[in-house]
Amino acid sequence: MSELILTNVSYIYSAGTPFEKKALDGVNIKFRPGVITGLIGHTGSGKSTLVQLLNGLLKPTSGTVALDGKDIWSEPKKIRDVRFRVGLCFQYPEYQLFEETVRRDIAFGPRNRGLSEAEVAFKVHEAADFVGLAPSLLDKSPFELSGGEKRRVAIAGILAMDPDILVLDEPAAGLDPVGREDIFGGVRRYQKERQKTVIIVSHSMEDMARYSDDLVVMNGAEIFMTGTTAEIFRQAETLVKVGLDVPQITRLVNLLRKNGVALEGDIFTVDAACEAIAAKLGLAKTGREAVC
Repeated sequence: MSELILTNVSYIYSAGTPFEKKALDGVNIKFRPGVITGLIGHTGSGKSTLVQLLNGLLKPTSGTVALDGKDIWSEPKKIRDVRFRVGLCFQYPEYQLFEETVRRDIAFGPRNRGLSEAEVAFKVHEAADFVGLAPSLLDKSPFELSGGEKRRVAIAGILAMDPDILVLDEPAAGLDPVGREDIFGGVRRYQKERQKTVIIVSHSMEDMARYSDDLVVMNGAEIFMTGTTAEIFRQAETLVKVGLDVPQITRLVNLLRKNGVALEGDIFTVDAACEAIAAKLGLAKTGREAVC
């Protein structure tokens, strides 16, 4: 499993001009290999800038981004290799679709890696399966698909390259609950089966609670907090102070606790709340369905 470490990284847009803006200021972070890390923070906190630094789309103004112990900019001519190893999917990636068919769009990345046509075909079908794309859609134009299906195609195109580290910037933005579940569920399955490192930017605390193992909280161009998802969401008041929130179910549970309902454990998802309420009511685990 590959490891990404940022050491004292800063990034300044339009440096030396009247429009100069520091987007990142002395960021130090080590992304834990083999887990899903959620990157959260209010708009303008530096999240999108940070993820573009991870695969060399942006170069730090100062500091280093190290992949497996090596500065990714130590050999600038090989930065393309880094981009294959650290796959980045932008917010609203469906706007980047361009090929005649879904199959060709997903195949673009692995084909550029020099894989054989048999290997490319295998990667296409495998990636499509991870994101829930039916085989019948592969020979359609991507522009005939729904918004959610286009999003799946774009993410499949990154998965097909089989990157060591997968970085997703708001992968489910604008999708309905079913679409969100399909995409995040597919990414989680991909991560577990391949033991990959995944980094996800999201404004949805519910999605972060459900799918992330670790969280990184950004504020004012700096790292504000890091820890496991449970450790971060236990600090609800601190998150509110920097313009964030905890999942809605957690706020409800905290309100119940303040009113005398003693529910046990860390509760950040609806499933966890159902189990805690079932236990409180003395129901067996199978009684959870009766609660929810």
